[in-house]
Amino acid sequence: MTSRVRMAEYSDADIEGYVATGEPLDKAGGYAVQGLGGRLVAAVDGCLTNVIGLPLTTTRALLGRHGILPPSDV
Repeated sequence: MTSRVRMAEYSDADIEGYVATGEPLDKAGGYAVQGLGGRLVAAVDGCLTNVIGLPLTTTRALLGRHGILPPSDV
Protein backbone atom coordinates (compact mmCIF):
# COMPACT_ATOMS: atom_id res chain seq x y z
CA MET A 1 0.00 0.00 0.00
CA THR A 2 1.24 3.46 -0.85
CA SER A 3 0.76 6.53 1.31
CA ARG A 4 1.44 10.07 0.21
CA VAL A 5 2.29 12.89 2.56
CA ARG A 6 1.53 16.42 1.44
CA MET A 7 3.58 18.92 3.39
CA ALA A 8 2.03 22.18 4.55
CA GLU A 9 3.43 25.58 3.77
CA TYR A 10 5.78 26.71 6.51
CA SER A 11 8.41 29.36 7.06
CA ASP A 12 12.07 29.09 7.92
CA ALA A 13 11.12 30.21 11.43
CA ASP A 14 8.65 27.30 11.67
CA ILE A 15 11.42 24.85 10.72
CA GLU A 16 13.91 26.44 13.11
CA GLY A 17 11.36 26.20 15.91
CA TYR A 18 10.66 22.57 15.14
CA VAL A 19 14.37 21.67 15.00
CA ALA A 20 14.89 23.49 18.31
CA THR A 21 12.48 21.01 19.98
CA GLY A 22 14.95 18.22 19.23
CA GLU A 23 12.19 15.98 17.88
CA PRO A 24 13.45 15.71 14.29
CA LEU A 25 17.02 14.84 15.26
CA ASP A 26 16.36 11.09 15.50
CA LYS A 27 13.84 10.77 12.65
CA ALA A 28 14.80 9.20 9.32
CA GLY A 29 12.60 11.65 7.43
CA GLY A 30 13.28 14.57 9.76
CA TYR A 31 9.75 14.75 11.17
CA ALA A 32 7.22 12.68 13.10
CA VAL A 33 3.70 13.05 11.74
CA GLN A 34 2.38 11.69 15.05
CA GLY A 35 4.33 14.28 17.02
CA LEU A 36 5.08 17.97 16.75
CA GLY A 37 6.07 17.44 13.11
CA GLY A 38 2.42 16.82 12.33
CA ARG A 39 2.08 20.60 12.12
CA LEU A 40 4.26 20.46 9.01
CA VAL A 41 1.87 18.03 7.26
CA ALA A 42 -1.16 19.22 5.33
CA ALA A 43 -2.55 15.75 4.54
CA VAL A 44 -1.82 12.04 4.45
CA ASP A 45 -3.44 10.14 1.61
CA GLY A 46 -3.43 6.43 2.34
CA CYS A 47 -2.58 4.58 5.51
CA LEU A 48 -1.32 6.84 8.30
CA THR A 49 0.43 3.93 9.98
CA ASN A 50 2.62 3.51 6.89
CA VAL A 51 3.98 6.98 7.57
CA ILE A 52 4.33 6.43 11.32
CA GLY A 53 6.22 3.18 10.96
CA LEU A 54 4.25 -0.06 11.19
CA PRO A 55 1.78 -0.38 8.30
CA LEU A 56 -1.14 -1.91 10.20
CA THR A 57 -3.36 -2.32 7.14
CA THR A 58 -0.67 -4.27 5.31
CA THR A 59 0.28 -6.24 8.43
CA ARG A 60 -3.33 -7.31 8.99
CA ALA A 61 -3.68 -8.40 5.34
CA LEU A 62 -0.45 -10.42 5.48
CA LEU A 63 -1.45 -12.11 8.73
CA GLY A 64 -4.89 -12.90 7.25
CA ARG A 65 -3.25 -14.67 4.31
CA HIS A 66 -1.69 -17.03 6.83
CA GLY A 67 -4.93 -17.61 8.73
CA ILE A 68 -4.07 -15.29 11.61
CA LEU A 69 -6.98 -12.94 12.24
CA PRO A 70 -7.52 -10.42 15.01
CA PRO A 71 -10.36 -10.96 17.48
CA SER A 72 -13.70 -9.79 16.08
CA ASP A 73 -14.06 -7.13 18.78
CA VAL A 74 -10.89 -5.26 17.74
